Amino acid sequence: MRDRSCTLLLLIVAASFSPLIHAKPPLPRGTVANDTYDFGSVRQGAPVSHAFIIKNAGEGPLRITGAELWMPGLTVRVAPVEVPAQGEAAVTVELNTERVAGAIEGKVQIQWNDPTRSGASLTLKGYVVPRIAIEPMPAVFLSAFTAEPAERTLTIRNNEPRPLRITSVEHSARLSVSVADVEPGKVFILTARSVNGVPAGRYEESLTLVTDKPGGDRIDLPVHLWVKPDLYANPENVDFGTLRVEDVQRSDVTASLTQTFFLKRRGDAFRITAIVCDSSAVDVTQSPAGPSNSFQIDVRLRAEALRRGSLDAKIRVMTTDPAFPEVVIPLSGTLI
Repeated sequence: MRDRSCTLLLLIVAASFSPLIHAKPPLPRGTVANDTYDFGSVRQGAPVSHAFIIKNAGEGPLRITGAELWMPGLTVRVAPVEVPAQGEAAVTVELNTERVAGAIEGKVQIQWNDPTRSGASLTLKGYVVPRIAIEPMPAVFLSAFTAEPAERTLTIRNNEPRPLRITSVEHSARLSVSVADVEPGKVFILTARSVNGVPAGRYEESLTLVTDKPGGDRIDLPVHLWVKPDLYANPENVDFGTLRVEDVQRSDVTASLTQTFFLKRRGDAFRITAIVCDSSAVDVTQSPAGPSNSFQIDVRLRAEALRRGSLDAKIRVMTTDPAFPEVVIPLSGTLI
């Protein structure tokens, strides 16, 4: 009788606690109806702002726990930080356009406590019209031969109401620069030329446009000048980067074991008489085999000969050009 009483008591206790054991807490569920906003086109310096609406379609409170911004100039405000069940919140994303220009795509990653989805990505995109636009890009790239100068042109467009005047241009002696006033105060054409006789080499410099613009009278443009000898290699070195020995021995990584460079000459054709590499782990082949003014040279690592450590070697290409009888190409890489 006593055992039956104890069993009955245990059943009553278990039944009374059963709902507490199996009940699940109410969970939030965050949703965003429109996660992208296109603000169209605005002038540089104009404010951009948009409120994204986050909804809580769950039964428990949705808490906004953080926000990660993916470009400078973005700020974010959330109200309220805790969204009740079936409620909504506004995530206001603002963009300061003072220091950005061109096509913009700013992303904000919102984090919340929804166990089924860690957060939401919000995108603010559009085009910021710069005060001064330089087309096709705000830089000068020149590739020339020592005795054959090259030139590039840029269009400078003033998008502000006030007319702009370019008073002078500052640059190095390796350049010749002129500016034509195509549409007075609004559109200019800048022409940059390499000077005849500049020694072969790569030069990183700049040119500066001096203007009458209040508070910002100087526009600096980088200049990338490559003066090539009459016979040159492109690229000028072979770099295999870092490779794992166990990876290079697999049959499906052939591409990573081969690098290519080109040997070119301005003018008449020439012959390659020999190619020598001072590393036994490297095979070098050329195409075409006969005379040409442009050769493709493939450099392949021999997987079976590779060992851990640095791979530092030189490829020597012998030619029939009397001015360039030998061209030396450095080769590098690391095997781990």
